[in-house]
Amino acid sequence: MKVYIHLALSYLKKQKGRTAALILGVALAVMLVFGFNVISESQSRNQLANIYKMYGTYQGIFTNLSKDKLGQIKNDKDVAQSAAAADFGNIVADNGLSMILNSSDKDYIGMNGYKLVKGRLPDSQGELVLEAQALDKMGLKEELGKTIDFKIKKQYTDGKGMKQVHIERRKFKLVGILDKPKQYYDGIYSLKGFTYFKEDEENLIPNNLITYDEIVKLKSNSNLSGELNQIRERYGIGRLDYEVNSQLISALNDLASQNTSSFRDKLNILLVITAVLLIYNMFNISLIDMIKQIGMLRVIGASKKHTRLIIGFQSLFILIVGIISGFLLGTVFSYFGIKLYSFMSTLLDVSESSIYISSNSIWKAIEVGIITVAVSSMIPIWMSGRVSPIEAVRKMDRSKKNHQNGWHHRVGKKLFGLTGEVAYENVWRNKWRTLIIVVSVAMAGYLFVYDIAIVNNAELDNATSIQMSNMQANDFKLSFAGNTDSDFVGYTKEDVKRISDIDGVKNVGTKVTLEGFLESDIKDLHDDFVKYNGITGKDVSTPIEVKGYDEKRLKGFQKYVEKGDVSSLNNSLSEYPNAVVFNYYYDILKNHSLEKVRKNLKIGDIITIQIPNIENNSFKYKKCKVRVAALLKSEWVFKGDSTRGRYMEVILPQEYLMSVSGKNMYDQVSVQSEERKDIHVYNEINKVLQNKLFPYVESKLSYIEESEESRTEVLKSHMVIVILILFIAGMNVYNTIKNNVLIRINEFSIMRAIGMTVKQLKSMIIKEAVVYGIFGSIIAAFLGIYRVYEGYERVSRDYKNGFGVINMPQFKFPIIPILLYSGIVIGICILSAYISARKVGKFNIVDGLNVTE
Repeated sequence: MKVYIHLALSYLKKQKGRTAALILGVALAVMLVFGFNVISESQSRNQLANIYKMYGTYQGIFTNLSKDKLGQIKNDKDVAQSAAAADFGNIVADNGLSMILNSSDKDYIGMNGYKLVKGRLPDSQGELVLEAQALDKMGLKEELGKTIDFKIKKQYTDGKGMKQVHIERRKFKLVGILDKPKQYYDGIYSLKGFTYFKEDEENLIPNNLITYDEIVKLKSNSNLSGELNQIRERYGIGRLDYEVNSQLISALNDLASQNTSSFRDKLNILLVITAVLLIYNMFNISLIDMIKQIGMLRVIGASKKHTRLIIGFQSLFILIVGIISGFLLGTVFSYFGIKLYSFMSTLLDVSESSIYISSNSIWKAIEVGIITVAVSSMIPIWMSGRVSPIEAVRKMDRSKKNHQNGWHHRVGKKLFGLTGEVAYENVWRNKWRTLIIVVSVAMAGYLFVYDIAIVNNAELDNATSIQMSNMQANDFKLSFAGNTDSDFVGYTKEDVKRISDIDGVKNVGTKVTLEGFLESDIKDLHDDFVKYNGITGKDVSTPIEVKGYDEKRLKGFQKYVEKGDVSSLNNSLSEYPNAVVFNYYYDILKNHSLEKVRKNLKIGDIITIQIPNIENNSFKYKKCKVRVAALLKSEWVFKGDSTRGRYMEVILPQEYLMSVSGKNMYDQVSVQSEERKDIHVYNEINKVLQNKLFPYVESKLSYIEESEESRTEVLKSHMVIVILILFIAGMNVYNTIKNNVLIRINEFSIMRAIGMTVKQLKSMIIKEAVVYGIFGSIIAAFLGIYRVYEGYERVSRDYKNGFGVINMPQFKFPIIPILLYSGIVIGICILSAYISARKVGKFNIVDGLNVTE
């Protein structure tokens, strides 16, 4: 046994270059698999830890609950932990700042992720704890004991089915201050306040108006969204009274699925295939070199088992050293890769995550190493046992195929001369080895062509971006983020004039938005909509968004009209004002598609809506009958100025809407800028907004820049993978050509003897490599074209089924990516051949003629 181990290791030591290539092939495969698993797991654990701190430990929240449903959810079979709080509506400051107001349940506050940094929780009526951020937005110091005056605003339904709003002023004593990590306030967030509550006492608002919120944590972390939705359905809770802690659920899903990423699975397959091809080819070349030695061993009595042990020991050595090297390289790759890659679904920055190496990551990498070496060495090990002494003596690397002078040979000779024809013949002397080379150089093309044609496609990226589509022809949209009350905050006519007067502004549009209600007989609503929203009773009011636009913006919406005419909106001939209706909602929980709200809604129908009315600081709802003058297409949800399917939408003449609601401010201002003046306009707009509370500016330019940055990051990270796969393939090409040169010394010497120059020989070797590159490029092109086509088809199918969008960008032949990849591959092959061909000039003709293969 020791003799065969010694022979195996001696050969590996003798062929240091080939051995290094074998080890490097295994090491790179192990490195990338190990590295990506470590990066993913490290990021997901860091992300989850930060999400717990920022967003709390609860997984779902149910709102607007009765006392009975509160208990049912608490005792549900799937709920592990819950906390409830009374919902008093919102407290609104004089500057329009709006905060959710709950009772101060300790568990509820803790599960929401708040930390009490000053004072205590309320223990009597009129006491309040607020977030430090809320005090800052109101311009107040963090002083306990101070009195703060707020409006309490609570929406409810009266006994007649009319929506009403309870508003009254209350004074609160600040007894505590809450806070969250700073990173929480870098994004969009909701401010909350907590006050004292006891059921048998007189509270801030009448007890019959009080509803409850309940947050829950489930027993299982699998299929969280699905289980939470099942709880919602069990107790008839409407979609608008239920939300998941999306950040936490995304983080938990990332952690649970970090070993089942489809991207990493495809990457692992590409890596394993490329590495297998390299190692298999190297072992085959080694077997050719060792055939005479194996034959001699068989002559002196070695069995098939013993000869197979030689290749087996070599494989084991390559495996062990390759895995160890892969772990070392993988650790280094993880350290730098964690800053380059992000496999997380949230927007949380995880680039500074600490490295976490689990046993799972180690075993995954070992599995890849074992599979790679086992698959690639299996056939050479088996073949080595079939070598007989006679076959070993006769073994030569010559083609058994008779010479054919087909049309492609004649064309090749005309185009590339005699050396080109000979090079083409040489390529096919060993068809199996040629196939291995061609496939190995084609592997990375599958990813490269797709990335350049799809991932780096700005047109497709913009077309599939709902943010870009909703911008329409506008360069900027000015609105307000959360934490403001739209009934008391907005853009004035003076604001609109100041924006219109900015140099470079071409057009300014305005929009008024109100949260209204649609009155319906339940039989007029689609059954799925009723179930989706937990609607009960006969005559019901369902939330809608009521909007009014200036006339110029309205005309731009005509292309989204399915039936009717937008221009009739301001020209009503009936006693009722005309309305444009979007009669769809987006089912985000089950079907993930657009569904209709009202049955058989058609042009000319009269519908009744409730519109909020503000007069003398009082707030109530008015009933209004409106005539359906136009119906919007389903694609409005994606391409129009929509609520993205959250509500049914009713568009009314802006002047009428402002008159009936008593609202004198705009909720949104859209701005078109002149060409090349968008940056100047943006800077001037920010000056107008500097004293506004939570202003929110959507910028087409920023969306484009974010999109470009995102594409660049993905492209950079993927190109690292492409380069590494091409590096493995390049080693395969180099070692094959180098071996071909060495085993054909006799053949090259004969060619030299009959007059062929060294330059011609080198040209022949380079042309041989070019043939590998051309065929590899052709296979890569077919794989890439298929994947690009499938990508376009998937986008068209998903957006048609989900949003009704039918004019998405169509498939374009990826000629540029194919040419780029072909150039890279052929360049690698030429470089490999050039390095190998340098040995040709050093051959001695006489010595070479005496060499037998």
